[in-house]
Amino acid sequence: MIWQLPKKVPQEIKERFPEIHPIILSILYSRGLDTQEKVDEFLLPDYSQDVHNPFLFNDMARAIERLKQARDKKEKVVIYGDFDADGVTSATLLFKAFQKFGLKRINLYLPDRDVEGYGLNEKAVKEFHKKGVNLIVTCDCGVTNVWEVDLANKLGMEVIITDHHLEEEKIPNALAVIDPKVKKEKYPFGDLAGVGVAFKLAQALLSNHHTSESEAFLKWLLDLVAVGTITDRMPLLGENRTLVKYGLVVLNKTSNLGLRALIKKAGLTLDNINSEDISYRLGPRLNVAGRIDHANDALFLLLSKDKEKINFLADKIETMNRKRQKMVDDIILDIKNNFSKKLENKLIFITGKSWTNGILGLVANKLLDEYGKPAIIVSQTKKEIKGSGRSHPPLDLFEILNKFKDYLKSFGGHKQAVGFELKDEKFLPLLEEGLLKEIAKLKEQKFGQKIQIDSVVKLEDINWDIYEEVKRFAPFGQANEMPKFLVKNIKLTNLETVGQKGEHRRMIFEGGKKMIYFSADASKDLKVGDYYNVVFTLSVNQWNGEQELEMKVIDIKRV
Repeated sequence: MIWQLPKKVPQEIKERFPEIHPIILSILYSRGLDTQEKVDEFLLPDYSQDVHNPFLFNDMARAIERLKQARDKKEKVVIYGDFDADGVTSATLLFKAFQKFGLKRINLYLPDRDVEGYGLNEKAVKEFHKKGVNLIVTCDCGVTNVWEVDLANKLGMEVIITDHHLEEEKIPNALAVIDPKVKKEKYPFGDLAGVGVAFKLAQALLSNHHTSESEAFLKWLLDLVAVGTITDRMPLLGENRTLVKYGLVVLNKTSNLGLRALIKKAGLTLDNINSEDISYRLGPRLNVAGRIDHANDALFLLLSKDKEKINFLADKIETMNRKRQKMVDDIILDIKNNFSKKLENKLIFITGKSWTNGILGLVANKLLDEYGKPAIIVSQTKKEIKGSGRSHPPLDLFEILNKFKDYLKSFGGHKQAVGFELKDEKFLPLLEEGLLKEIAKLKEQKFGQKIQIDSVVKLEDINWDIYEEVKRFAPFGQANEMPKFLVKNIKLTNLETVGQKGEHRRMIFEGGKKMIYFSADASKDLKVGDYYNVVFTLSVNQWNGEQELEMKVIDIKRV
């Protein structure tokens, strides 16, 4: 791992903020928060100030007028979503908002990942036409579906696209395209999740009411916005930070019975759920239905008010989640046993036979985390060849893959997360060779896993007061990671192996300061009596009603 030290805080900044502790000031400065206005905006998000007017979207007014027409004429409307957590929360949110708005004939449709793939598809569009659908509203998809939108238009239907992905060569000829990522869009914040864009549509739809009831209704949808935004790994800055911060408040007292059941299954309790709980426990459970079976299970869980049905779906999702964990572990083991040579390359590119498409991204992500290299995992069957890739910033995997689009039947995603399908088997070795050459051209700094250190500290300076200040930087996640601290040249005085498989290390350093090193890297060969530089984060360990300030090791190097 590459350690990036924080820039030294200039004297001018120290004088500007004399009341702020040097450790906290270093965190602020390392994140570009160097004026009072920036600090206040970041540490004190304000829903009334920070959430932009939804009508700043170029096509929002047109979309709202069309939805009013659909309501007044009692037309049939389909909400067409995606099979991941962002798509499921988007569809749930729009369904609730459309009902509140007064639309009566609403249908929901999520495609089957393995059968239909991502986005609008020809078969579904034709089926909607047969069933008399007048208007299709997409969420978390649609901006790449130029041909399918043309087909819908030809069949006499109209399409409103809400999405947050990049367009390809041209934008679909839809009635309205609400997507902060498209080139001519003027909306001031470009990093909304699919569910964030869906929320903006809901906000615009109900804005004419201007009642405390409609405002309250919108805010009760923010639990869905928080879950979808965090799970889709969108940057927790700007408008996202505000939506998620308020969304976490709502989530901790959610009225959504499906979310409550999921929270219980994940072993969490209301009043104490944070962004990390969503990332590692709630999000994966919402995602798993679309990966292993069908995303409708997650969708109906979030929409149902029938407790028996909710319990059944929550149990089913929990079973799928355990199955998913085993499937990922099995593929990782297969890779380590049979493709070990490829793990040495700058880009990990591995093709397996008939691996489940829905978990390829999870496998790529695990390899990325373990080896610190971009990873692309491909599954080949007689019918299709699909792949998924993950990278660390600043490497733009989407941009690199786009250079080989002639080999691809379809592809999409973001800078650090891509998915694709090849046109033909003959292109597989060409794609692998081409990607390896592209990565070989790059310096290690472009793709190696980096640790951005926020502050160099002394262990005696770490206390509960510092922890309370660090908490103000939450919610943590993409582009706003938990602050990382570096302590230099400290002597290891005690080392203990812990965990069911002996995979963790509990360490005590001089002065009696304790640290925990989860999933410890065995290659570090830690020894009592040696001196180390350690990068760590702060958290609270709760046990038997007691609270202890805990330092979690991120990386450690012998001096």
